[in-house]
Amino acid sequence: MTTDEVISKSADIIDLAAESLFNAVRYCYFVADSDFYNINVKDIFKIGLSNIVKPECFENLGIVIDEKKMGEMGTEHFREILGIIRYSFAIRLPFIKRYAEKTSLKDNHIKQIYDILEGYGFLNPDGIVEESFKSMAWLVKTKKNEPAFETEWFRRWIYTYGHDLAAINNRNMFILGCVEALFPLYYASLQDILVKLMNEA
Repeated sequence: MTTDEVISKSADIIDLAAESLFNAVRYCYFVADSDFYNINVKDIFKIGLSNIVKPECFENLGIVIDEKKMGEMGTEHFREILGIIRYSFAIRLPFIKRYAEKTSLKDNHIKQIYDILEGYGFLNPDGIVEESFKSMAWLVKTKKNEPAFETEWFRRWIYTYGHDLAAINNRNMFILGCVEALFPLYYASLQDILVKLMNEA
């Protein structure tokens, strides 16, 4: 696979994974309202994680999201989360390159992937995700360990920019628990896929 192909495909994979994770959060939230005790949320995890580059895979659940029941999560305002997820994945690219020990990709190629993703749409309101591409690249350069893929920024967004989602109730607490598990699992799967792809360059 050529370098240009790996760059383009890597960007597309990250973008699709971000959209899939965003959809997974929405489905978990919908399930919490519609049938909390009868639908196993593990099915959402299993379907999403089985192919993180297919955002439409949740249709296999046979559930159609009713936007009227989604409240704030069904608004355009909540779609900010997608841009933040995309950003939180993209800034990890320097570490993913470190793990791809057989790759011929250079640092400037990794920056090209990042730039493509930025064109797709990044959001980081008020620096809610504390890390950046530059800070991650510096950690790699100084041979530091990769920080844990944290989900605290999602909680901060809810309590800073959210309204109904910030209320303390079963449904909102449920979704925060799902996010805490989903985000690092998605990132681990994404990392595996990208390391294999980059090693083909």
